[in-house]
Amino acid sequence: MRGVVLLFLLSLWSGGQVDAINQDVLANVVQEMRRFGLGGRQYAMAVLLTKQQCTQNRAIFDVGVQPQVVQNALNGNNVYTGNRLIAATPLRIVQAIDRTKTDHAEYRLLSRGNTNLSPMQTLINSAGRNDGQCIVFFSTYSPCLEKCNNPNGRNDIVPLMNVFQGFDKNRKAFVFSSVWDPSRNNPGVTNPSRQWMFDSFKRIDGYLPLYRCDRFKENNKWVNRCYRCVTANTNPETNDCLYGYS
Repeated sequence: MRGVVLLFLLSLWSGGQVDAINQDVLANVVQEMRRFGLGGRQYAMAVLLTKQQCTQNRAIFDVGVQPQVVQNALNGNNVYTGNRLIAATPLRIVQAIDRTKTDHAEYRLLSRGNTNLSPMQTLINSAGRNDGQCIVFFSTYSPCLEKCNNPNGRNDIVPLMNVFQGFDKNRKAFVFSSVWDPSRNNPGVTNPSRQWMFDSFKRIDGYLPLYRCDRFKENNKWVNRCYRCVTANTNPETNDCLYGYS
């Protein structure tokens, strides 16, 4: 079966402090990962890469599944769990008449649910003892302050991020495309300040480097670009990862 080819141009690392993932190329990687997702819908996805795929320029690899297979699972509100890729959409659960709850996509990948291991832990376990492997965790939106990045929330994913501690900092990344806007579905809601949003970025970055990869306008042209959210610019008013947020 012909897999999807991702062009990973990852710089060689030696365990130093320099980011292992080339940010310009990471933008192209995210565009390729989107082929597995659903256009216009929120979803989260993670891909596990071999050492060879992580360190060789223009490395070609097969993730073992066609995009349509993953998309069919997501359209059915199922979590797709493969050997190299996992993916989920938010799941709306009706608990009673006029009462529902929603498990966000990131939470569905990180939580155990009714099983012994979470999909993310299962994916990581498949890496075995190969210390050279790396992982990219992608979400269409930054983890929201209402649930996924709310320290007091039932669906807070931050404690679940411990699952990534087995990976060297230079071999893991959390990537999102857009900053979650709480007023999007609730026009009367006042959005958290940019400082609060930046502080929420730092909570995630404490477990794995956080990037924003999206289309940005530069010199009157739209380009695919990735930005490191916490270490590059610590000013919430000018931070590139908060571009467009108000």
